[in-house]
Amino acid sequence: MIDVQRVSQVPAFVGLDERGLLAVAAVMHERSYPDGAVILEQGLRMGGVFVLLEGLVRVMRLLPDGATVDLVTLGPGALFGVLAALDGGPRAASCVAKGECLVAVMPRLEFMALMEGRTPVAMRFQIGVLRDLYKDLRATNGRLAELVALPDQDLALVQVDDIYGSLA
Repeated sequence: MIDVQRVSQVPAFVGLDERGLLAVAAVMHERSYPDGAVILEQGLRMGGVFVLLEGLVRVMRLLPDGATVDLVTLGPGALFGVLAALDGGPRAASCVAKGECLVAVMPRLEFMALMEGRTPVAMRFQIGVLRDLYKDLRATNGRLAELVALPDQDLALVQVDDIYGSLA
């Protein structure tokens, strides 16, 4: 269990009341990572959902040619690992500690119980997670639009697909 005060500071969990915060805190545990440690590895189908409590996390994608592309740097309060936890698919990117990091981990089983639940606590949790996903999707769409709109670049859709994954 992590401290309820920490959970209350996570933007995705702002809509939770005291009971909801306690429920979420009860199924999470803290884990620390040194600089350069891999928190999530692209392509793996394991782990739950993570909340960055302290530090920074570099999100990067390995391309077919072996090069890596930095997608974003996450700061405290960021929720990550949600898509793979939702669909059980492989991680779309790797997340690496940039300096020392402290994260809260919610195992996939508990995450899915909240996502599939019908209680008021579960529904508020679902709304918070969806709002966070929408925020990330809007940011990704903005970066993608900027990338494709670069003048005088021979950027093929295949290259965009290598960086962001299949658009289909």
